[in-house]
Order: sequence, then structure tokens, then C-alpha cells
Amino acid sequence: MAPSFLDYPPEIREQIYAEILSTANSRVEPVNPEEPAHYVYHLAILRTCHQIHREALKVFQDNVFIKITTPWPEAFEHIRSEGKVPSVTTGEKAEIFRDFHLWVFIDTPGTPYPNHQGTSSMLISLEDLDPFTQFWHWSNLNHHGLNQQLRLKLTVRDPHVLDRKIPKALQTRLLMPFGMIKDLDTFTVHGSKLLPSVDEALKKERAIPDPTPEQCLEKGFALKDAGNELLKLGQYRQALQKYIDSFGAIHIHVSGRVRIVHCDGFYIRLLASGTYQGQRGEYVRMILRVQLVANIVLTYLKLEDFVEAHFWGKRSIILFRQSVTQDLSEEIGDDGQDWWTQTLAFRFPAHDAMGKIFYRTALASRALRKVADVKTLMKAAAAYLPQCEIVQREMRALEEKGEKRESPL
Repeated sequence: MAPSFLDYPPEIREQIYAEILSTANSRVEPVNPEEPAHYVYHLAILRTCHQIHREALKVFQDNVFIKITTPWPEAFEHIRSEGKVPSVTTGEKAEIFRDFHLWVFIDTPGTPYPNHQGTSSMLISLEDLDPFTQFWHWSNLNHHGLNQQLRLKLTVRDPHVLDRKIPKALQTRLLMPFGMIKDLDTFTVHGSKLLPSVDEALKKERAIPDPTPEQCLEKGFALKDAGNELLKLGQYRQALQKYIDSFGAIHIHVSGRVRIVHCDGFYIRLLASGTYQGQRGEYVRMILRVQLVANIVLTYLKLEDFVEAHFWGKRSIILFRQSVTQDLSEEIGDDGQDWWTQTLAFRFPAHDAMGKIFYRTALASRALRKVADVKTLMKAAAAYLPQCEIVQREMRALEEKGEKRESPL
């Protein structure tokens, strides 16, 4: 006769509960990397019998949840789709959920909500609190003055034992991510046995001014230059990481092949100080972005990872073409489609770097035997870099003999 589940030792049963009820094991990563993750908790086990319910519930209650309440239910879709912050649940289920450690209540001054009627809630896990506050921070940078119109009330609580003190390590993890949420109309923290040391650390963090666009751009270029030095030394993986860090410095999140641009509005201004004083912030940022892509393509060529080199180059080329010509095609096209000639008249702030992307992507295309791409991209590179002898020699070889290998720029 097969043993009953309850015949297994308690520690084995606890491991099984953790496999199906812990936040870490319940997270489901998306097939499409453009989508956020989501959670699947197998709560049906709580309905099997009293003993299993009691044992499994204890494991489920080890999870730490944050409840976010606001009068703007549409905000949750922005948080999920643009911020890539997965929700445990939203709507009525989140409204009635009580086992949360932190309540985040966001509204505007002078708007009362008796018994919180007219509000909506979203439940997230502790593991997703940092991405949530990061997205909020970016939204405030992108929409200047947003936080000045908002009130934030944080309530720390033990959901299982009334008035029990939350350990300092957990209080820190719950509250310190809000250190980047600044310039609010009102900000308050409540909770039983809130530790003064944590409260003081949070106040100090919120008092630190955000970096200016000028400072972000200076840091981005410095990281790019550091990556270039590593590239010269043959430390290609380390160089790639510096380039990714440089993107991060100017509020562009890169994870694998996913690249998400935040805070465009933050840079739309005349820069008032530093190396790029007097220049338009959005143009300086665009130059850095294109230079970074050119360098990343080169680095992948050095690594002989032609698939990634082609992907990074092609993506930027397609986006560039779409923005200039309104051609929504996802393919580069053959040499009979001289779409690139239309882009030459466009006063693009990173003209030379774009030419390098054309050339380096052509090299990756050749390694991958994408013949049509090679012809089109080499023509574009030759037009964009008329003074570069390497590119011009490559173009002549292509015209006269078909193909001829050359070193990357």
C-alpha cells in the first residue's frame, strides 16, 4: 500500500510546501522577455485537510508581500507593462488580502477616501519592491513635478501577530527602497515598533539630491571610456559590462537582449554645466547611445559572437530607419533598396558612430552569410564614412570582386 503524504517526515513535507508556495519557486518567467514575470501559487493544497492546511499555511506565511493602494487603477497596468513589475494579484483579491507586511498608500493632497472607497490595490512580493520604486523614481524624472502632487503613507506591520516588532533586517528591506522617492507633497511612515535607526537612515537617503542630467551623462561617457580601455586590453566581457553600466547611468535598462529606455523627458533641456554645457541633453544622450551600440557590436565581433553582433547592430539600424523614413519593415533589405540614402539628409547627431554600426553589422552579416544585408550595409557605411579608408577599400572589393575580409574598425 502506498504511503500517505502525511507519512513522510515533517521536514520533507515542508520542502514540498516550499516548492509550491514560496515566492521564489512560484515565480514564472515570461516566454517573451518584453513581458513581466508572474506568480502561480498552488493554494489548492490548503484545502486538502486540516493538518496539511496548518502546515502549508505556515510556509506560505513566510512570504513577504506589499500592498499598494491608490485611486488610480490604471497605474497598475503602467507598473506592470512599462516597469516590468510583476503583480501577485490586483483588484478585489488584492483589496481583501490581509497578510501583507507593508501597506503603500498613494494619493493626492486634499482628496479624502472614507474607508478607502474608490481606491484599488495591487499586491507585489518583497523581491519586486526595488523594481517598483525604481520605476516610480524614473517616472518622476520623466515627468518633472510628478511627486510634488503626491502623498505617500507607508505602514509597516506584522500580518500574523498584532504589534509584534518586525526585525530590523526586514524593516530595512521594506523601507529603504523608498529612499529614492523624493520631493513628495507628504511622506509619512507608520507602524508598531518602527526602529528609529531605520527611520533615520531612510530620511538621510531621501535627503540626498538626485543626480542631474549633466552628471548622468558625464558618468555614462566615463563608463563608456572605461569600457573602451578594457576593449583595447582584450578584456571583452568586462568591456561589455562597462557598456551596459553606461546605458544604466543614462536610465536605459539592459538585460540580455531587452533594452528599455526610461526618462526621455529628463534629458530634454539645455545642459547648464560640465563637459557638454550649452548642448541639448537629448542630443548628447543620443550620441552616447549610438556610440555604445557601435562599441557593443565591435566587442561581439572580437568575441566572434556574430549572432549577437548582428542582433545589436540590426536592431539599432531598423529603429533608425523607422524614425527617419517611416519604413516599418523589420528587415534590412537587399542592395536594390537604397533606403539609407534618405537618412543621409537627416541631421543625425551621431553620424560617424552610425556609420560604424553599418560597417560592423555588415561584417557580422558576412560571417552569418547574409549576403543581401552585407551589400546594403556596406553601401551605407561607405556613404556615412567617406574618409575611412578601411570602409572604402571594403566597398571597392565588394564591387570589384564580391567580398574581401577586413579587420573591424
